[in-house]
Amino acid sequence: MLDNGLIEEWLRSWGYLTLFVPLMLETAGIPLPGGTILLVAAAASSRGILNPFVVAAVASLAAIIGDNIGFCIGRYGGRRLVDRLSHITHVEAGIVWGERFFALHGGKAVVLARWTAGLRIFGAWIAGMSQMRWRTFLVWNTVGGITWACTLTAVGYAFGESIERVENVLGVGGAIVFAVIVVIAGVIILRWLHRRQKARTEALLAEQFPDSRVD
Repeated sequence: MLDNGLIEEWLRSWGYLTLFVPLMLETAGIPLPGGTILLVAAAASSRGILNPFVVAAVASLAAIIGDNIGFCIGRYGGRRLVDRLSHITHVEAGIVWGERFFALHGGKAVVLARWTAGLRIFGAWIAGMSQMRWRTFLVWNTVGGITWACTLTAVGYAFGESIERVENVLGVGGAIVFAVIVVIAGVIILRWLHRRQKARTEALLAEQFPDSRVD
């Protein structure tokens, strides 16, 4: 595991490139400590080494680009790779479960994957293998990438001296953020459906009873 002090030294030497490359590679499917590097970068920004707004922007861009690379790998080559690894039972079983999960939950699974360590690495592959529409993936991936990057940047900036403790509670925090996003999305969708149904009812009544109106 990388030492936080070493990561900060790299940040001083290579700047935002130290943040962008590992985050992009992690979300493309290479196991790297992207979340830890982002937290350290955010903590460094609280001491003036980096700009926190640039950190959030770079992390968001890296997450979105990396996930789209992983999506393409999963769509055009992921199944062949799994077939080659089929002798490793748990690998194939895990991928099959992931495909079903993404097929069932769609965009919500993309956001959840961003907040889950293992799925953050291979989630985009599975989304591509599940034949999810790229437009759907891109929208939810952008939402997940930006909210994840901005949240971790804010947390790292605010609790820069307690990175280890922050990492320990990220799983709980991620679940909370995901739940909030799902609730907000659900409320918006329900309100839209209600307005749509009301408009249809009003139009139908207007045709049959010109003086009628739905309150």
